[in-house]
Amino acid sequence: MTDGLPAVSFNDVSCRIGSRKILEHLNFQTGRGIIHGILGLNGAGKTTLLSLVLGLRRSYEGFVSVLGETLPGRNAMRIRRRIGAVLQETALYEELTAYENLLFSASLYGINNPKSRISEVLEILGLDNRSGDIVKTLSGGMRRRITIARALLHRPELLVIDEPTLGVDADARHAIWAHLRYLRKEGITVLAATNYIDEAQAICDTVSVIKSGSLIITENPGKLIGRAGCCVDLECSPGISGHIASEIQKSFNGGINRTEITSSGLSVFIKEGTKPEKLAMDIMKNYTVSGFRIRPPDISEIFSMLEDRV
Repeated sequence: MTDGLPAVSFNDVSCRIGSRKILEHLNFQTGRGIIHGILGLNGAGKTTLLSLVLGLRRSYEGFVSVLGETLPGRNAMRIRRRIGAVLQETALYEELTAYENLLFSASLYGINNPKSRISEVLEILGLDNRSGDIVKTLSGGMRRRITIARALLHRPELLVIDEPTLGVDADARHAIWAHLRYLRKEGITVLAATNYIDEAQAICDTVSVIKSGSLIITENPGKLIGRAGCCVDLECSPGISGHIASEIQKSFNGGINRTEITSSGLSVFIKEGTKPEKLAMDIMKNYTVSGFRIRPPDISEIFSMLEDRV
């Protein structure tokens, strides 16, 4: 490991496929020993970005540095040995057991004492009691965890993971998040692409938000959500939603980020420091409202906020 250098660095990177722009003048850095999220909607360029980090795509402009080495370069193969990759497709052998899949992968990596290392990664991912199960009989969450275990066999310094919890249920999501946080504790850097803001908030130390191949902002996910503010969804008739929106802007004296009229009423995005319960109760005192709920913003709403304010 090269001390003092970022795990991943993009310097004015642009990438096109034919005439289509995928990434445009992208600049960001990932520190060591953290979980850095690449946050964006489908089609934002997240997977292409990860393919550059993994050295799978060589046609681009600018400079990509991974673990202190510039890619592509003479040391590309050596760098790949220091990286673990979990792509969207699990690509497991479904007729084999979890253990047999890992044993085959260990042989490709040339791992010494593979049985011992397989036992270690199975324990890390909570799979030690499922090693003999045939892969095709396992749930999506279990398969995803086997794929992560496979990527850890050779003790990588950097784990690159595309959509960590793709196609898994809520329990499996939380289990995978816990495993990724454990890897961070062990000093492994994780670069994770996701389009879920709750996932970014749950596991990431920093996130780089990209849209249409361009970087919008790099920030702590909690601060990013704070910029957008939490949301109060009000159920009310279309006839009064516009009037409520106008009145609360006055009465809350700059405490409102924005309002949005919806099919069921009104969504009010409030700034940090404004109490959502007080806003909801004040509205219900003066207007007929069927109900309300308080929630964090979703990724589309965060993008709308960023376009207005960044």
